[in-house]
Amino acid sequence: MNARQRAAIFSQYVGLELKGKITAQGFTAKAVAEAASRSPAAFNRWLNGRVELPLTVLCEACEIIGVEPGFIVDVAYGRLVSEYGGPETADENGPPGEIDTLPIAAKRGRRRSEVDHAE
Repeated sequence: MNARQRAAIFSQYVGLELKGKITAQGFTAKAVAEAASRSPAAFNRWLNGRVELPLTVLCEACEIIGVEPGFIVDVAYGRLVSEYGGPETADENGPPGEIDTLPIAAKRGRRRSEVDHAE
């Protein structure tokens, strides 16, 4: 599986995890869509993974329901790794070790402020 395929599956998992959290927090998808001034139909397409969920919508929805966006992303990525394994070090889209070339702040779980203070 290449990185693009993994990313598409991850995007679906983010939408589905957000959908579950909306319900768990006592909201409906329609209520969250309306609170975010979004079309309920478009919002449901994002939640069900038919269309990639924009980060702005993820952030808005999470703030409405009182959940950290990072939590949603972490759970969705954990599911991806659990079901498909970790990212490959090489595929047809890039050279081996490409993930290691990311700036430290871009690596999973690190904020730029944490990197600045750690050095």
